[in-house]
Amino acid sequence: MSSLTNYGQAIASTTIALQELLASPLVGLQATIRAPGEARTGLTGASVNLFLYSDGLISYREASTQHGPSRVIAELHYLVSAFPADDGDTDAASHRAFGAARAAIERHPVLTVPVGSADSLQVWLTSSPLTAESLTALWLASGAPLRLSFGVMASFTLDAAERVAVVGTVHDVVQLAGAGAIAVFSGTDAAAKAAAAASVAQELGKALVTVPLASIVSRDMDETEHNLTALFEQAEHRGAVLLIDEAEDLFGVRPEVLDIDDPYSAIEIGQVLDRLGRSPSVVIIAIRDSAGDELADRARVEVRFPDEGQADPAPAG
Repeated sequence: MSSLTNYGQAIASTTIALQELLASPLVGLQATIRAPGEARTGLTGASVNLFLYSDGLISYREASTQHGPSRVIAELHYLVSAFPADDGDTDAASHRAFGAARAAIERHPVLTVPVGSADSLQVWLTSSPLTAESLTALWLASGAPLRLSFGVMASFTLDAAERVAVVGTVHDVVQLAGAGAIAVFSGTDAAAKAAAAASVAQELGKALVTVPLASIVSRDMDETEHNLTALFEQAEHRGAVLLIDEAEDLFGVRPEVLDIDDPYSAIEIGQVLDRLGRSPSVVIIAIRDSAGDELADRARVEVRFPDEGQADPAPAG
């Protein structure tokens, strides 16, 4: 199954497959994939145009996956418009093109779409009703005259369970720069991790705020939310790089069966990470060993620090 990292290619391949379906000898239409206002450039004769105007992603978790979403359903919404051979449409050519396109979608509800050289998608096609208001809004936005049109939804499933974090260096963390980007510092050398976090803040020209996990995350999610909001809104902390220290109890690899006395047993890790993702700057989570599944799924970069006295395999530069 193709992965979420190939989403852009999956969209492009699906659009081209739809165009090829409508232009196939069995359908026999001129088919373009242009903005509505440019659909007729260089063409003569009746034609249809495919315009991707929106998409949606729906994440879900399979029963076999313990943490985080494992699959994503993608929904692509196309405006399919029929154009006449002449301005007057005297021979109703746009009507024939419209009907042929609608029939082709109905007759071919599933397409096998190649994605790259070694992968493919099963794409389901469904006619999608468009209200007069929706059609008018789309055509007004395009600045072109309203044409006979219908909607098509193309849906397919992608694998979302892969890890996006890469093992990198402190320099890679600096390059993240953006608000809410999450990095992991792993290893037992607390002093080295603290020094590296200070280096990141200095390179970004920001303050560094270091807080132990226990001071912001509690058993109660509302209290955790309050703690994080207060932290982000403090004037001296606005825009600062945040280092969450001693975070392995929540964000490290956890046992399948949690101890009832575990202070974080009722905490939804994903909710905490979602809130951290709204931080005004980079968030660094420091742990001693390996990152747990949900942190590994959300982190952009992991920097691994060796034990004290060992050579550093991931230099800062």
